[in-house]
Amino acid sequence: MDGNQMAQSTSDDPRVPLLPIHRPQSFNSYLNGGRDASTNMLAVLVWVFTWWLTEAVPMPITSMSLLFLFPLFGIADADDVAHSYMDDVITLVLGSFILALAVEHYNIHRRLALNGVSDQILSTRRPKRIERAVTGDVE
Repeated sequence: MDGNQMAQSTSDDPRVPLLPIHRPQSFNSYLNGGRDASTNMLAVLVWVFTWWLTEAVPMPITSMSLLFLFPLFGIADADDVAHSYMDDVITLVLGSFILALAVEHYNIHRRLALNGVSDQILSTRRPKRIERAVTGDVE
């Protein structure tokens, strides 16, 4: 390439979408250990992907293996990896799923629905009140 092509804007370059393939050394700056950390990251990725694809190890162990593999191979600190697993939003979603499973297990959703509808049906026969009970609309 001559000097004029090198000065060309990268947005005009048709290889911009292939930049990581064109210059793989660009990934080295993102990891703490440089090239060694990149190689270790690729090795861990292939290892965990193989476990995931073949199901040689149970899925929960495969998903949690990064907690000890990243610090072991020097890719990231244990605190950073653990923080990625238990971020505030992830904890909120996990708690919501656990609460939903508990509600479903003890049939609380049916109890609430039947109590709401039966109270409205027994008290009066007006369809508007039954509709409000089913949709959760309050007066």
